[in-house]
Amino acid sequence: MKKNAITFLAIMLAFSSYAQDPKLLISEMMDALGGKENFYNKGNVTYAYEYADPNSKTNLRGQETYVFDKELSHASYTEHSLLGAAGKVVEGYDGKDAWVTINGTLSSDEKANGIARFLRKTNYYWFAMFFKLLDDGVHQEFTGTKNINGKEYNIVKITFGDKIGDVQDTYILYINKETKLIDQFLFTVVGFGITEPNLMIYEYETIDGIKIATKRKYIAANWEGEVVGKQHAITNWTNIKFKTDIDKSIFIKK
Repeated sequence: MKKNAITFLAIMLAFSSYAQDPKLLISEMMDALGGKENFYNKGNVTYAYEYADPNSKTNLRGQETYVFDKELSHASYTEHSLLGAAGKVVEGYDGKDAWVTINGTLSSDEKANGIARFLRKTNYYWFAMFFKLLDDGVHQEFTGTKNINGKEYNIVKITFGDKIGDVQDTYILYINKETKLIDQFLFTVVGFGITEPNLMIYEYETIDGIKIATKRKYIAANWEGEVVGKQHAITNWTNIKFKTDIDKSIFIKK
């Protein structure tokens, strides 16, 4: 009887170490970043944005501004190769509709407005992403553990309900067991027809009490997290400032 009890206890301990609660893991991650409430209480953020992808020859450079309430998003670009535009490109999202101006002229081009909507919603999401992973309509699934370069990770798969966002991507999070932080993740970009994953890795910087992944790079990978691409796309967020005075009229189509 005693032997059976010990065996049963060993099985339960092994099971409990495997069957982690994914929502708890994500909640612990948010706390390790500085806290969800602390993040949203800052109200807004502005920062300099730089994106370069040698694979698609895409380059973006400018300033991003977000208001967390209603997820308002604005960008003023000095370089925007996706539109092939020379001069100043301004994009906005008012919580419902997106728009773009080129050298001060409002564009009616469907492709340009589609790109503006994608960037305004996607760039906001990636900045706030780690604090949105417990939102309604987000599905979390613990899929196991993995050792990478001597570090132990809990793996959590993220999917989205049909009416959450314009498209439903898939994310695979690698949550460091020791630090509770996400060290890397796999993701799709269904909005651009990319259904095979890229692997995102980054460096954190603490800004006003919040850890932000300010230096990011990603590359084509497989679903096991193994790199298959040859060149990284690079994103840098610099000069990050929370809780500044923002004229909300900048988000409105003019």
